[in-house]
Amino acid sequence: MKYADYIITKPLPTRPGFKGAPGLKQILAVNDELLKGVFHISCAWISPGPNPGVYPAHTHPHDEMVGFIGTNPDDPTDLGGEAELWIDDEQYFIAESFLAYFPKEILHCPLMVTNVKRPIFHFDIQLSEGRPVFNWLNEEP
Repeated sequence: MKYADYIITKPLPTRPGFKGAPGLKQILAVNDELLKGVFHISCAWISPGPNPGVYPAHTHPHDEMVGFIGTNPDDPTDLGGEAELWIDDEQYFIAESFLAYFPKEILHCPLMVTNVKRPIFHFDIQLSEGRPVFNWLNEEP
């Protein structure tokens, strides 16, 4: 079949030594390393629990969009948890399903999603070639 490679059914292989984002269970992901010409996108679940962890502050040399979508079928705006997100020096507390856009080179995170009552669907889109580039403020997670 000519376009079978365009249908992604498995997560990307993990780089040796990379711990990944705390509390995320990757579902699917793709980038230019897997499918030539494609930007990076990953999808994951955040499972219920008190505090899955903190994703540290960083920048990218490319734009990024993240989404956190609650799974309450009666109220899709309900995140089902609480997010604390920093963009540059501004702190945001979010309890609704949300998208966040980070232009290239803007400092973003730390990000904490706490008090998760129901699974939260998370996705990350980075307009990068190959794997996304992270410039960590302190150290890689």
